[in-house]
Amino acid sequence: MTNVLDLIAYKNGEYKPLGEIGPSVLDFGFIHCDATYDVMPIYKGKAFCYERHLERFQNSAKRYGLELPNVDPLEIIKELKKVNDIDNAFVWFLLWRGHPPSGNPRDIENCPVNFAMYIKPSYPIGKTSIVSLYLDENTKRVNDDYYGQEFKNMAWLDLTMSQRNKPEGYDTTVLVDTNGNITEGPGFNVGIVKNGCIYTADKNVLKGITMSVVQDIAISRNIPFVKRPITKTEFINADEVFIASSSGGVTATKTSGPVTELLIKEYDYVLNLPAYSTDL
Repeated sequence: MTNVLDLIAYKNGEYKPLGEIGPSVLDFGFIHCDATYDVMPIYKGKAFCYERHLERFQNSAKRYGLELPNVDPLEIIKELKKVNDIDNAFVWFLLWRGHPPSGNPRDIENCPVNFAMYIKPSYPIGKTSIVSLYLDENTKRVNDDYYGQEFKNMAWLDLTMSQRNKPEGYDTTVLVDTNGNITEGPGFNVGIVKNGCIYTADKNVLKGITMSVVQDIAISRNIPFVKRPITKTEFINADEVFIASSSGGVTATKTSGPVTELLIKEYDYVLNLPAYSTDL
């Protein structure tokens, strides 16, 4: 098995081993979390929702004032797939601010911006195909008012603390916001089903690409789909709970049911549709 650090990656116009693409411990992207990223799945050699992922990456870069270089990410992805010979994978898009010659932590205008991409084999989100969720009522999700959770950012401290504090026997956690409403977990959106209607949080959560596909499926199947605050009581008493992520697509939990099963089946179907997949 190839060491992941030996996979060929891309950084600032060069292809080199993944273990050599940085960042420096002086980079603001590292010490100040001044960075953004996106993660796109490749299924059976095809990029899934490439345009949606690229648009979100571009929007996140604009939000954080990180200028994208004039390159074609799709051509880079094709090269990475070819040289690494991987058909089922994650592609990472990365932008981070470097460090200025002055070393001054407030000298932002003189920092170079680094752009990198890499590909690595995909991995499951849980230990089994049915994920066990822990509702963490103590670790609060950072509010949209700070930097906007709809944009991809490296600030995972709340998500990481929640994951570290979960009791033994759970795969992952779901956080609440400062009002006690359900938000999301480390790397996934949460959906609940009640009386045949799908609900997902509209605030303090990432603008999830997989959840946008769930919305497409719901519309095509005439299933009501609503974005709004979800209380802890609604989450606990939901008929079904599922999660949506690039790593797992639509993933069942221990309280999933027929709607979740339908979403999983339909998601697997749209993976092969031209509207969602891009040849590499």
